Amino acid sequence: MQIRLASSIDLEPLSTLFDLYRQQLNQPKDYAACHAFLKHRLAENDTMIFVCIKDDNMVGFTQLYPSFSSLLLAPVWYLEDVFVLAEYQQQDVIELMYLKAEQLAQSTGVLLINRDEQRSEKLQCTA
Repeated sequence: MQIRLASSIDLEPLSTLFDLYRQQLNQPKDYAACHAFLKHRLAENDTMIFVCIKDDNMVGFTQLYPSFSSLLLAPVWYLEDVFVLAEYQQQDVIELMYLKAEQLAQSTGVLLINRDEQRSEKLQCTA
């Protein structure tokens, strides 16, 4: 299993996975729009996408958006999107992609923020 940053050569299989991800979140199927969106993101270099390759097939991705924190006075990366094909979800793919993102963040001095964890913490604080 290989986890690496996506590049333009990954656009076709990544667009397919991204479309499946959006459909899972009740969005209409739209491969063309997903392809255009990801092509623009990669060309503008305004996101980092880690992909997981297993047996020469892309089986998952996670997407990070760089930003800055006014409170922390530091750069941050928001973990925004995570998707793994159902048949690979029991193989620690999500955890491995997160660890790879965490390693890159630490090596560059950036804080990695998982929005899902933030939402959970907010819900727990308000309960």
